[in-house]
Amino acid sequence: MLKPWTLTVGLIALGCATPLAAELNVPIAVRVVSFIQPSPTGVVTAAILYDPGDTASEGEAASIERAVGSGLSVGRSIIRTRRVPVLAMGMLSGYRVAFVTVGLRAEQDSIATAANRSSVLTISSDRSCVQSGHCVVGVTASPKVQITVNRAAARAANIRFGSAFLMLIKEI
Repeated sequence: MLKPWTLTVGLIALGCATPLAAELNVPIAVRVVSFIQPSPTGVVTAAILYDPGDTASEGEAASIERAVGSGLSVGRSIIRTRRVPVLAMGMLSGYRVAFVTVGLRAEQDSIATAANRSSVLTISSDRSCVQSGHCVVGVTASPKVQITVNRAAARAANIRFGSAFLMLIKEI
């Protein structure tokens, strides 16, 4: 069981001590990528999976794009994003990371299947995506910032994290 101070120390180590809004989850979510083993280097292209017909999904995709901008430097890599409509995601080949926006619950099973085939780290603010094992990492900010990793989803996607990271997060 994590102590409250452990989570606070962990968030400071992840680079964001006082997240106040959902948009602030993006720097934390991007920082998670640096804890993948082996650590990625160079340009890492992340898919932003969204539903073009869903206002909430489009809004979160735009928020992620704004936060990442032309690229965020994390560890020895630079994260760049590309919007990918969920119905056109194919196998997610060519991506190491996929941000799964809200409003995609009906497609989460096919997202997980595609991500597992290509060993793509899936990150979402939708708690149910992680709890159901369809996403590897969840980053939520309400009522406090919490990073959750679904062990089974990580194993299925062949994603491994460093032990220092695993001490900072909640595993389910």
